[in-house]
Amino acid sequence: MSVQKLLLQTLENMTNDNFKTFKWYLNLEIPRGHTPIPKSQLEGATREEVVTKMTESYGQDKAVAITIEVLKEQGLNGTAEELRNAYVGEITPAPSGTSSSANSSAVIPAPMVSAQGGSVIVAPTIQGGATGSWNITINKS
Repeated sequence: MSVQKLLLQTLENMTNDNFKTFKWYLNLEIPRGHTPIPKSQLEGATREEVVTKMTESYGQDKAVAITIEVLKEQGLNGTAEELRNAYVGEITPAPSGTSSSANSSAVIPAPMVSAQGGSVIVAPTIQGGATGSWNITINKS
């Protein structure tokens, strides 16, 4: 399932009141580090139009992270967790029946984790030769 369909499915499972509140949050500073979507572009917008606007404004991965962040702000933690799990299932490749040394140290996306301030992080899992020292750089975008 595509990210847009996943986001749409999440928004379709919301009540009209929760959807209205969701759009209100998108107009605030909740997408930390991102320009809020102007109120005029969200007023009267359908769920499909909101998904399109979010993916155009933030890109697919960040649209998911922002959706999870907004859902948590709304107290919809179960819905946020369902989206996170569905998204991780989409981006994590299924294990193959064959293994090779070239794939033994592949980096596979891991579940998103919450960070200080309610942000969402997609953390990599390193498989195979994961011993030794690792330097990790986190860039704020």
